[in-house]
Amino acid sequence: MNEARTTTQANSLPERSGHRAGGLALIWFAGFCVAFFSLKLPNSEYTRHEILLQLPWLLLDVVDPPPVPDAPPSGWQFVPQRLHMAGVSLLILAGAWGFGRLVLRCLGPQRDLSFALRTTFAFGLGLAVVSLMTLGAGLLGTLSRGLLGGILALAFTAELTWIIVSKTRCPGPEADQRPPGSVPDRLGVTCVAIVIPFLLLMTTGALSPPVDFDVREYHLQGPKEYFEAGRISFLPHNVYTSFPFLSEMLSLLAMVLCDDWFSGALAGKLVLMSFAPLTACGLFAAGQRWFGRAAAWMAVVIHLSTPWVYRISIIALAEGALTFYLLATLLALQLAIDRMRDGMHSQRMSVLTGLLAGSAMACKYPGVLSVVLPAGTVLVLARTCAADASNRWRVAIRCAAIYSVGVLIAIGPWLLKNTCETGNPVYPLLYSVFGGRDWDDNLNVRWAKGHSPDHHRVSDLVTKFGDVTLRSDWLSPLLFGLAPLALLNGPERRRIGWLWGYVAFLFLAWWVFTHRIDRFWVPLIPVVSLLAGIGAVRLPSKLWRRGSMAIIGTVITFNFVLCSLQNVSGYNAGLSDLNAARTRAAKPTMRYLALSLPPGSRVLCVGEAEVFDATFPLRYNTVFDHSIFKQWFARPEPGVSDAELRLRAAAEIRNRLTSEGITHIFVNWREILRYRQNYGYTDFVAPARFRSLMHDGVIAGFLQPMMCDARALDDGYLKEIEKWAPELRRRGGDRDRVVCGEFFRVVIREE
Repeated sequence: MNEARTTTQANSLPERSGHRAGGLALIWFAGFCVAFFSLKLPNSEYTRHEILLQLPWLLLDVVDPPPVPDAPPSGWQFVPQRLHMAGVSLLILAGAWGFGRLVLRCLGPQRDLSFALRTTFAFGLGLAVVSLMTLGAGLLGTLSRGLLGGILALAFTAELTWIIVSKTRCPGPEADQRPPGSVPDRLGVTCVAIVIPFLLLMTTGALSPPVDFDVREYHLQGPKEYFEAGRISFLPHNVYTSFPFLSEMLSLLAMVLCDDWFSGALAGKLVLMSFAPLTACGLFAAGQRWFGRAAAWMAVVIHLSTPWVYRISIIALAEGALTFYLLATLLALQLAIDRMRDGMHSQRMSVLTGLLAGSAMACKYPGVLSVVLPAGTVLVLARTCAADASNRWRVAIRCAAIYSVGVLIAIGPWLLKNTCETGNPVYPLLYSVFGGRDWDDNLNVRWAKGHSPDHHRVSDLVTKFGDVTLRSDWLSPLLFGLAPLALLNGPERRRIGWLWGYVAFLFLAWWVFTHRIDRFWVPLIPVVSLLAGIGAVRLPSKLWRRGSMAIIGTVITFNFVLCSLQNVSGYNAGLSDLNAARTRAAKPTMRYLALSLPPGSRVLCVGEAEVFDATFPLRYNTVFDHSIFKQWFARPEPGVSDAELRLRAAAEIRNRLTSEGITHIFVNWREILRYRQNYGYTDFVAPARFRSLMHDGVIAGFLQPMMCDARALDDGYLKEIEKWAPELRRRGGDRDRVVCGEFFRVVIREE
């Protein structure tokens, strides 16, 4: 009897220990969520706890929205407006899958890869190939709907035929059969049911007209200009279009296939949205292979329910693609290292890692810092450590060369394009090294100031750490509330430590080298999602499982409501009439001009670069390009400051405007004020110039100026107005207003 009692006590020790660990973990997780929900959303009038307390009613409003005054009509009857865009998106994705699978076959047999891994790599390679195909067609001036659509259909058909024939000839067991004792299917069914509403919300958001500044300035405006020109060429008025444009080429391809820049832009946004579920596919592949099926499913749910993922999925930014390629590179790197440790050949996996890393850089220049350099360094070090001491240098050089070949295949065409167009492969970066067409020291200084951190104070590092982990509007407490629990005792602790090291590297690289825009750290989210998925299933305690699932369910509901709130996580037109939504979402100045301009008009925009919505011909330049207004209107006087430059002769200006076909001028003073405050702007552009032009009979008033309430501007703007252009401020009685924009008509004189 004593022996039995001793055995019972011994068996209860691990149970009590697990119960205690589960209780402590639950206290941490609940405490983190309490801290999270106690904070206000920095960019919204809402507070998190207010949304949390109203969840049932807000959820009902999502399911059955209340009537909104002046809202466009909405309903299932407007779904057909979007079907052709969805069809174009599916064609692009199908062709990319076909290309990717064919490239993966060229890299050798991948029988040890799961279906999820093969799918992740296939789409990663295929979308990069499709992007480069569009680049090549654009540079050659062959942006043909029939040609590009036919190539996509051919790639899909070729791969599908290959699969059917190979399965007919050599039937074999599926690589993804679950072993006995694996997590039941009901977990997967439950997780899929949870993420479907988020994916549907992303789909309607992606098929909504764009409203974000960067998107309407260059992410979609660049492809629009290429589409209208029928070719890709250097755009001296929009420096951003000289960036690597992997994701933007997908939007251009959609415009070509739709034969319309607006519907093509929405179809392209839907293709870019697919990077979110593809990233989730990669997370599932990683979790299933190294940490278990339960961790894999939890990582998928945590990732797709994060409002940041929703936000970057409905806005045509490059971060969604960069996030996917970062994770895909991480997967390929882990597989390459595992093969090295097992004594297997890893050269082809090293090439795959390089191709995916180069594609990350092809999405955005920061990819070289966040993906290319760390992945290459770890790969070479791992290969060197696995080699004999006698030939480590030779092995290291060979591994670096193989990896670099993959990187250059993916990013090389973009570097070559810039070299041919500007003389600088990474234009406009490294101007002091390579120089660059249509660039100078003044623009370079302004660019560096606008895209570099102002300081490196430790206090700011602490503040930004809080922003990234707790305070950002579109965070989920599941990320950093669960991820630390992955460090608890369990298998693969070394791999988990490396993942945490990568998260730390990404955060520090963002803080040290970038201008610390919040979306620039978004690519670390899938890595944290994977860690959070591991942490969610790390403890076997019933107390932990029941308590954590209750919190997780509440947080997921909160995240869904947050994503559904208009003007919080991004504009989503839902199932409203797309024509009405387009009118409603268009920038007011562009809509106003479109309604007011006579036929045959052509507008010179000064200070206005957010021009995607324009349906009329125009000329513009971004803040980091040479001012067209200064080039056309200023008298060349070397050594004279911009503020002291004189206007050219009235006849000369009028002739230039006539030769360029300019009939009207729009000046966005509010944007110019913002530029002056944040980036610097030429002093030549000032209200006094336009008064002089009106006095000389070159221009005349066309429409009433745009006015805004002075109380809507911050103190910095108002101080800048008083110092630089006090005539923009109009006081009268109890009204204090500021001229935000002016419209002028070019006066045509008969000779």
